[in-house]
Amino acid sequence: MLPICTILLWGIASCENSASRQEKALRVQLAHALRHHSYESAVPLARRLIEAAPQDNSAWKRLVQAQLGLRDLDGAKQALAQWRKAVRSPSPRLDEYEGDIAKEEHDTARALESWAKAVNRQPKNRRTLEKIALLEQSQRHWSEANRAWSALLQIEDDAIARVNRAACRRRLREWNSALDDLHRAQKLAADDPEVQHWSKLFENLGKFLDEIRALDARIGAVPGDAGLLADRALLLLRSGDPELALDDCEAAAKLAPWAVGPKLFQAIALIALNRSSECERLSIRQPLRLDALTPEFLETIKRLDSAISVERNNVEHFAARAWQLSEIAQPMLALEDAETAARLDAKSASAWTEVGYALMKLGRAPEAFARIKRATELDPNLASAWEYRGELEMAGGDSLAAIDSLSRALAIQQTVAGLQKREECYRRLGLHARADEDHRAMQQLTANTLK
Repeated sequence: MLPICTILLWGIASCENSASRQEKALRVQLAHALRHHSYESAVPLARRLIEAAPQDNSAWKRLVQAQLGLRDLDGAKQALAQWRKAVRSPSPRLDEYEGDIAKEEHDTARALESWAKAVNRQPKNRRTLEKIALLEQSQRHWSEANRAWSALLQIEDDAIARVNRAACRRRLREWNSALDDLHRAQKLAADDPEVQHWSKLFENLGKFLDEIRALDARIGAVPGDAGLLADRALLLLRSGDPELALDDCEAAAKLAPWAVGPKLFQAIALIALNRSSECERLSIRQPLRLDALTPEFLETIKRLDSAISVERNNVEHFAARAWQLSEIAQPMLALEDAETAARLDAKSASAWTEVGYALMKLGRAPEAFARIKRATELDPNLASAWEYRGELEMAGGDSLAAIDSLSRALAIQQTVAGLQKREECYRRLGLHARADEDHRAMQQLTANTLK
């Protein structure tokens, strides 16, 4: 017969082995549940494992992982607090999870603080460093994101980290460093879609880089110059980089809210970035394309923006800009400028003419006619006012009144548009001989213009 003490020891060992087998089985089941995203099953399994091993960081980690999988943020936060109390030396993963929860709750500052704690305890944790870098980048903290990507790259060279750092350095205008990162990423993973995307962007950018660098230097010397920022935004749009262009447009718009050029470029950038719904707040009508803006128009708008920055109460500057904007099918912006001109001088015929022209483009014919009529009364010798008045009368079906208005305009200044409209009115009334006269005059005027 075995001694009693031996029997007892054998019984204890047997119980321990049984408990160990049960714990091992729990771990296997839990791992399987998490691997297959069966989070509802995983939560009670993790809790049973914690009961068996309350000091086990791995068990706590799996519980929080399951709760996050269920989007149970309150439960995860409660588990983290219990984990911190139960374990003398919690895993750095606890801080990482706190950062994950904070990010889900849109508390970016707390997320970054928690992740930084995790990295301080585990400096080579690539996963957490990447979370920091991506969040800093999404917050447009380019310098901080650049540092985070650099720390990650010190651990392991990686193509995606390289192109992300190149993107940050591009925002910081560190062109040489950005290109170095891109070239290294191309060597590491030339076929990666992300690498190919950035390669194409930098290739297009490279065609304009010398001009961009020159503007960088000028802006560095005069950082508050809205005109230089608008010039650089235009170059960036031409290079196919609407993100950088948008940065410059927004900065220019803050410095010079009266300027129209930055608004137009901002809208073009937003459209390119699939954010066209934001154009409405800029009073921009779509479509709007960069290639539809002629060099002459761009130069004129730049000159008028500059003139208005010096003479903010000059009626003619606002009226002239309103006409330019109406001509490129931007009547909302045109109306803003025209109404500003009319407020500055209520007796300005050119201001009321442009108010009427913009309203006409917006399809508000009755209002437009009232403003145009006022303009012709204020200045009977303003050809453009009579021409617009004739167009409105023509659109309203009053061909006789339109002929009278267009004749007044043509007596002051002959235009192709005026002759064409009056010819059409004559033909409506069956006055073909008069219409033919206008047609010949229009052809002669066109020929003289082309000489």
